[in-house]
Amino acid sequence: MLRNTTYALGFVFLLVNSSCYYDNKEDLYQYIIDEECTATEATFITDIVPIITDNCNRCHRNGREDGNVNLEGYNRVLPYAQNGQLLGTMDHAAGYSIMPPSGPKVSFCDIEKVKLWLDAGALDN
Repeated sequence: MLRNTTYALGFVFLLVNSSCYYDNKEDLYQYIIDEECTATEATFITDIVPIITDNCNRCHRNGREDGNVNLEGYNRVLPYAQNGQLLGTMDHAAGYSIMPPSGPKVSFCDIEKVKLWLDAGALDN
């Protein structure tokens, strides 16, 4: 009798703890995907430099090149922009290291600005 009661309690415990589970995209992605982004163009100096300064240069700058990556200045950013690493790491795309590794993900609108800049040819403007 005790054995059947133990099995029954175990079954109820499993049933309760494996009930429906719902994630919402805000919790999963650390930013609101539906965030309004009105940017229609982006330039290196006005848009990309502040994004890199705020999100990357703490670890990837002159004097501190974590992972042998220095993102200080256009000529150092361009190779990572051209090979997809800049956007891939910021957007947490499959196959790329997640950057920044701790703290919040780069905002949706900032990622959109990087995409706009890349689509326009990743110019030094």
